[in-house]
Amino acid sequence: MSISFSASRAHRPQQSGFTLVEVLVAVALGLLLMAGIVTLFSGISGTNKVQNGLARLQENGRFALMRMETDMRMAGGQYCSTTEGASQPGAVIPVLPDRAPMVYARDLQLPDSIINSIDAAGLPTAASAATAYILSPRWFIQGYSCTATACSPALTQADTNIPDMGLAAGSRVPGSDVLTVRYQRGTGWTIPANSCTVAAADSMTGGAVITVAPQLGDDPFDLQVSGSRPGLALVSDCITPAILPISAVNVGSNKLTVASDILPNATGALCNGSPVRDTRLFDFTSDFITVSYYLVFRSDDSPDARPNSAASQRLIPVLIRRENGDAQELVRGVDLLAFQFGVRNGDGTTRMMTAAEIEAAGTLTCGPPPRGMALEPGCLWRSVRTIEPHLLVNSVDEVGAIDGIGRSYRFNGAPPVNSPAASDTLPSGLQVGNMNRREFIGYFSVRNGNL
Repeated sequence: MSISFSASRAHRPQQSGFTLVEVLVAVALGLLLMAGIVTLFSGISGTNKVQNGLARLQENGRFALMRMETDMRMAGGQYCSTTEGASQPGAVIPVLPDRAPMVYARDLQLPDSIINSIDAAGLPTAASAATAYILSPRWFIQGYSCTATACSPALTQADTNIPDMGLAAGSRVPGSDVLTVRYQRGTGWTIPANSCTVAAADSMTGGAVITVAPQLGDDPFDLQVSGSRPGLALVSDCITPAILPISAVNVGSNKLTVASDILPNATGALCNGSPVRDTRLFDFTSDFITVSYYLVFRSDDSPDARPNSAASQRLIPVLIRRENGDAQELVRGVDLLAFQFGVRNGDGTTRMMTAAEIEAAGTLTCGPPPRGMALEPGCLWRSVRTIEPHLLVNSVDEVGAIDGIGRSYRFNGAPPVNSPAASDTLPSGLQVGNMNRREFIGYFSVRNGNL
C-alpha cells in the first residue's frame, strides 16, 4: 500500500503561477498598449473636431454669401430698371441717368429709418410732406463703415432700429459694418389703357378709382390697406414712376381708390395705362422692402462654455438679416463683417470705396441726376454698381488644443494675424480662443444699375 501511494504522488502534475517579473512585464506592456490606444483616440478625436469645425465654417460662409447675394443684386431695384433708357455721353462709357419716382403721398413710413418724406434740403425727415417730391435712389442703398467705437456715417438705434454696439448679448458687434438696401419685389399688376376714372389730362384727386388686370403668372392681387393709414402703390410705365396713396382696395373687382390726402399736381396720366407700354401697379407698402445686414451677439447657453469676453460669459457673433423690421438669424460664428462698394464716377469709371469714403466723396463726381432732381446729398450712393461683402467666419465651437498657426487669420486686405494666442482680443472684443477662421468674399453686381 505504501509503495502504491508513493507512485501516485510521483506522477501528479506540478502546479505553478506567474512570477513577479512576468506580472510586472505584462502590466507594463498593457499600460503601453493602453497609452497608445488613448493617444490614438485623442488624436483622432482632435482631428475629427477640427474637420467638423472647418466643415461647419465652410457651410456657414457659403450660405451667408448665397443669401446676401439675392438682396445685393436687387439693391435699388425698381420696375424695368433703376436707369432711364436714353444714355448720355461720358468720358469713358455712355452714362445712363438714374430714374426716381415722384411721391404724391404725405407719408412713406419706410421701415427701420426716419424716412417718412424728403424735405426741401433733400434730406430724410419724420414729418409729413406738404408738396410732391422726387424720391432719389440715393436712399435705396446706405452703408456704414464702423470701428470699435463709432460708424461713418453715424448710426443710432433711434434712427434705424438697428441695435447699438456693445460687448453684451443683443448688442451689435463692434468693428463690423452695416448695410441697408431697398428694392421693389413682386410682379405687380397691369393697368390697362383708359382704366382710371380720371382722364389723362385732368388732375387726380381723392376718390379716383384705378382698375388693374392681373395677368397669368402675376402675383395674387392682395394690396393691403389698414384703417390707420393709407396704403401706398407704385405706378410705373418704365418712364415716369409715381407713388400714390390708396385708401381702399376691392380685391374681387381689382379696383383701388386713391386716398383723399393725395398731394397736388398728380394727373390721370399716371393711372390710365398705355397702349404701347406695360404700365404696372405695385404694392409699395409691403413689397418695397428694406433689408439690413449686421452682426449681433448671442449668449452661449451651454453650461460648459468657456467665457470669451470681459463680461465673464461666452458670446457668439451672429449674422442678422433684418427685413422690414423683422430680424432673422442667418448663421453663427461671423466675427467680422465689412463692405466695399464699386462706385461709378461721373465720367463712367468705377472705383472701389468704403462707406466712409463714399460719405467723404473725395474727387469723385456723381453721375447725371434723376430728371427734375436738384438737391441730392450723398448722391454717390445711387452710383453704387457692385457690392463686395467680406466675412470672417469661425467654427463656432472651440476645436481643442490647436496651435498658433491654426488660430491665424486674415481679413479685408489687412496684414495677416499670425499665431495669435488664445487670449488675444479680436476687433469685436472677443478673445481669439481655439478656433479656426477663414475669410469669405463675395462680389455682386447691382443688376438693375448695370448695362
